[in-house]
Amino acid sequence: MYSYDTEKNMNLFEIGEEQKLQKTVRVLWYPNITFQKDLEKDSYIQVAKNQIKLLNEIRDDLWHYMILPCPVPSLQFDNVTQWYIDFETYPQTMRSNFRVDVVRKMLNNSLDFDLVMSHLPEHTHQLVNTLYNVTHHKPAVTGYSHWFDLKDVVAWPKDSFLQNLTGLLEYDRCMINTQHQKDLVLNQASDHFNTKTITKLDEILTVQHLGVDAKDIIDNINETPEKIIVFNHRPDTYKHFKEFIAVCDKLWEMRQDFKVWVPLLDKPNREYVVTTKGDKEWYYKELQKCYMGFSPKQTYGGWSVSTTDGMMNGVPYIMYNAGYYHELYEQGDFFEDNHDALLLLNTYLDDPEYRNEEATKALDWVGTRLIYKDKMIEMNEYMDDLLSRQKVMGDSDKFKEIVEFIKTNKEVRKIDLMDWLCWGRGIKWTPYRRALMNHPNIYDVNGSNPIYCWKD
Repeated sequence: MYSYDTEKNMNLFEIGEEQKLQKTVRVLWYPNITFQKDLEKDSYIQVAKNQIKLLNEIRDDLWHYMILPCPVPSLQFDNVTQWYIDFETYPQTMRSNFRVDVVRKMLNNSLDFDLVMSHLPEHTHQLVNTLYNVTHHKPAVTGYSHWFDLKDVVAWPKDSFLQNLTGLLEYDRCMINTQHQKDLVLNQASDHFNTKTITKLDEILTVQHLGVDAKDIIDNINETPEKIIVFNHRPDTYKHFKEFIAVCDKLWEMRQDFKVWVPLLDKPNREYVVTTKGDKEWYYKELQKCYMGFSPKQTYGGWSVSTTDGMMNGVPYIMYNAGYYHELYEQGDFFEDNHDALLLLNTYLDDPEYRNEEATKALDWVGTRLIYKDKMIEMNEYMDDLLSRQKVMGDSDKFKEIVEFIKTNKEVRKIDLMDWLCWGRGIKWTPYRRALMNHPNIYDVNGSNPIYCWKD
């Protein structure tokens, strides 16, 4: 059942002493949840957590509204409101099921939304349609895409690629995590759209590599690790897990002085495989014990957060020779086929000094080339640019009345302001809000619910 915590998220308006008056920027997040059995390991949750954390280090005027399937502890920031919807667990069903009846109740006129941060292009067209046609909000749209239903990638009979693209065309800018991915999307899109549309898609899609938090990078490698080969990716077909196991079977025939750790595998499928699991802190500490990591061929070719998790904890990786790994770490050891992979595995296991040299190089690379905050500074600048390009209401008589109303009352809840105006969805509020946030005397409290305040 779909649920919405109205009491918690809609009716708390008191301004506490700790709340500042500021030119608050209110951001609506729409998710792409594909791993509900352990949300903290879901790629969207991980990316969103890092983005909000780093944005909060850069600026202090953001308030985030996040639609989620249930409470997520790692997203419980002081400037985040969580809303809950029961999303379908099967990705294809989830992508085809946009509940406008539920979403429209959340996006009511008692709130403000300056930006949309959508991570699910398939729902973005419907989300924008709901915002623009059913409410009085007209925010700018940006976000991130974790997945496209490419024909050579999907395991299901009917893909959602066209829905990917129609949603994508609603964005001002959509981040994608490798140039390889972008090239695949544009190439397949050319089967359906003309040159003009492909050019627009090219402009919208922007490569943003998913780096690491500088605070998570260890100082020094473990020079005496256990002989553990880690495969910390999803053990799925598009990650070529069976091919990896086939290589390890050959390696086991040659030697039995190693273990293989697959933390996302439900249970061991070989005598040399272990599948121990724990929380994030535990996971990082276990990575530091590993001898090396394996980054497989990917049918999809996205950014490998699993690989950067290991590298920032001092684990060297052998990687499939493809552009998406060269984008991540161009100085790595690359293999072309299973025979090459076997040779590299033996080289590392036989030569601890070489292993340690490669581990040090990988750690240095992460610390100098893959700091995610640098990318978030760019995103922050773009968010400000989007806001600056939004329509601003001029010095009309009605705007003057609104300003005077706020000045007279000193503090006005958004819901009370709407009651006073008697406006419905027909008059778009966004240009008025932008003008109010540009006014030198008007501020918005940094809480879940907008409160317009006058300050002399």
